[in-house]
Amino acid sequence: MTFLTATGNRTEKGPLARVVEDYSSAIAAQATGEGVPDWKPLEDFVAVDEFRRVGAYLEEMDWEQYTRFITEWAGSTRFEMTVFQVTEIGDLVVQEIEERHHRGDEFVRKNVVAIYRFDARRRIRRLDIYEQARDSGQWIIEAARRSTED
Repeated sequence: MTFLTATGNRTEKGPLARVVEDYSSAIAAQATGEGVPDWKPLEDFVAVDEFRRVGAYLEEMDWEQYTRFITEWAGSTRFEMTVFQVTEIGDLVVQEIEERHHRGDEFVRKNVVAIYRFDARRRIRRLDIYEQARDSGQWIIEAARRSTED
């Protein structure tokens, strides 16, 4: 087991934190609830062949399954987020955020911790999601379930 440690704070973003910020902005720009999103630009940030995402419902997805999930979710959801804190250590970025999902008359607010792991080329190879929510949004849960069905 390896233990990552951090001994200080700085005011500028690290290189991997900037990747996470750009990746998150690209997703948010597509999640308008209107039209079919284009995820091709996200591939600039992702190690597509080895990508794994483990979601809040313990669903595991490769890149193809993940893009199916976010297509269904983003095609029907207006998404906003507020970043509380970003921690970068080694090949790991921890992003603590509040997510707000709007779908018709439904509204879901979640506190989320997203843990990003990177390869040597600074591409996201793994994304783990942990959340706190009173209501996760049944449409989001169903989109996650459908994306992993074969």
